[in-house]
Amino acid sequence: MNLIIPNVGQRRRKRHQDNPALKLFWEFEYHYMMVQTQKGPLIENYLETLLRVMNQARQDCSRLFAVRIDLRFPVEDYTGYIGLDNAYIRNFLDFLQWELNVADNTKPHKMRYVWCLEQVTSSHHHYHLVLLFNGNAYNWLGCMKKSSDGYYSYDNLYHRLVRAWAFAIKWPQECMDLLVRVPKKHDKTLATWDFKSDDQTAFADLFYAASYLCKAYSKPIGQGVHCFDESQR
Repeated sequence: MNLIIPNVGQRRRKRHQDNPALKLFWEFEYHYMMVQTQKGPLIENYLETLLRVMNQARQDCSRLFAVRIDLRFPVEDYTGYIGLDNAYIRNFLDFLQWELNVADNTKPHKMRYVWCLEQVTSSHHHYHLVLLFNGNAYNWLGCMKKSSDGYYSYDNLYHRLVRAWAFAIKWPQECMDLLVRVPKKHDKTLATWDFKSDDQTAFADLFYAASYLCKAYSKPIGQGVHCFDESQR
């Protein structure tokens, strides 16, 4: 677990104690948009990256579809875990890219993303992601239940996410329940957003939700592993 010592004398700490290149952000707004600081400071470098990726997406697409997901490892009987190794998330994103490229869709998906790695007290780490798509290609997750064969074999976005994570961790599809989670918003609906790119209210709501990925708390910073990354499109 990564704890931030908040003060240096009577001043708030400006840099992360385990990596001084990371700037701590304590305010409630970033570029006039609300952010989440309930669990302590955010990392300003990560906020900057998040905003850049989101702006790139809306400049490239007239409509956006975004989803927040959590990727977790099986709790029991999982022998494939090799510790803090981002090969898992790289494999997930590579296979998801392949899934999207071979989908029967007349519009380009234009996927962009940010992800973070976190670990508090669990034996395995986990990932939080924000995925952004061309809203003219995808505008909902589709059915989230297993298909009739007991697998995740539907041709929809959620089943593609599950298949990609199953591939990344080499785990049977029929045992993937709860390993790809879509959290809830404050209004209890799923954390998805479908909006026109010039809708600043929806953009700010998404940024607020996504700022959760930028918190300093629970990231194994200074332990030789990359804790935050973005798409390179």
